[in-house]
Amino acid sequence: MTTYRSYNARVNIFAETYSRYLRPGMLFLGMLTYVLFTWTLLQNGLLQVNQGFYWLFIPLWVTGLVFLTLPSAWHSQFDRDKLVLWRALWCNLGAITLAILVPHTLRLLLLIVPVFGIIYVAIHLALVQVLLVVFASSIVYAVVLLYLAVTAGIEASFELLSAIAYLVLVGATLILARDVQMLRDNLLERNGSLRAAMERLQEMALRDGLTGVYNRRAVMEILERQKGLADRNQQGFTLCFADLDHFKSLNDRFGHAVGDMALRRFTELAGGVIRSADYVARFGGEEFLLVLVDADERTAQEVAQRLAERTRNMWIPGTDDNYSMTVSVGISRYCRTERIDDVINRADEALFKAKRAGRDTIVVSESAALAKLGG
Repeated sequence: MTTYRSYNARVNIFAETYSRYLRPGMLFLGMLTYVLFTWTLLQNGLLQVNQGFYWLFIPLWVTGLVFLTLPSAWHSQFDRDKLVLWRALWCNLGAITLAILVPHTLRLLLLIVPVFGIIYVAIHLALVQVLLVVFASSIVYAVVLLYLAVTAGIEASFELLSAIAYLVLVGATLILARDVQMLRDNLLERNGSLRAAMERLQEMALRDGLTGVYNRRAVMEILERQKGLADRNQQGFTLCFADLDHFKSLNDRFGHAVGDMALRRFTELAGGVIRSADYVARFGGEEFLLVLVDADERTAQEVAQRLAERTRNMWIPGTDDNYSMTVSVGISRYCRTERIDDVINRADEALFKAKRAGRDTIVVSESAALAKLGG
């Protein structure tokens, strides 16, 4: 369990580092390389556009990519899928526009960039979004090509072959994208199964195998969490330390299977007398701990009384019809800043007094009441 948690933590740290630093850094490096390459083409007269249009288009395109990539409060209006889609569309808009404006011999080299945009969408989104990016990219290709035909003239046969080559490249990318999506879906499914299995294992590690309620380890974690809340004056809590009376004699008389049944029946009763915000845990053997959140001693006494009454009337399969089980309960309320062990010990001392008083008794820790008056 610890290994899984540490592995999960490392994965989360890497994912956060990648999202915050590596991905933007790689994008900026790629944009810089692309801009420098196209600028070099422009300086050598190989880009079929004037410098005014180039220096208007490039800053606008780069600014849009930066805005869509860096974390920003403006992104809150988009969900994750829409943000991925807009990134790919904006990237392909600029990449295809510049690719059509370069000489034929370099065009396919620059058309590789929108292919990565399509694959990026395939990794994150469904096939319909991939097709949307392909359709939008093809429209941009056609519009820019039409612009060149009107303003500068084009070689129709070569442009037709170039367009066919682009469509073949896009078609192959779609096949690859579908394979990527299948791998992604399978991985997500396996990760989901693994996560569910680990959650079940974690839940089993926190639950008592016989009764199904929280075990000692789990309730100690719960108490530490509740202590933190109580120390910040948010929510106090009170403990009911319950012990089934003469449980050993029940096992000796009717057998351990009947004793196990009695424990399970008792936990069902305990779960029925508390609220959804409270906790029941098997502390050990026939001892149980009820954690009553935001409750005082009086509320705890009422809970303990209901529990004691239901325990007396509890029917245990395998016992005599007139057999009656009882429970003794010690109560202690948490006093701010004290140790968890101290509040448990006070409940245990109260339970001991209840046993000495003849069992089937409820005792409130005196030190808790004194501490309350003193605080």
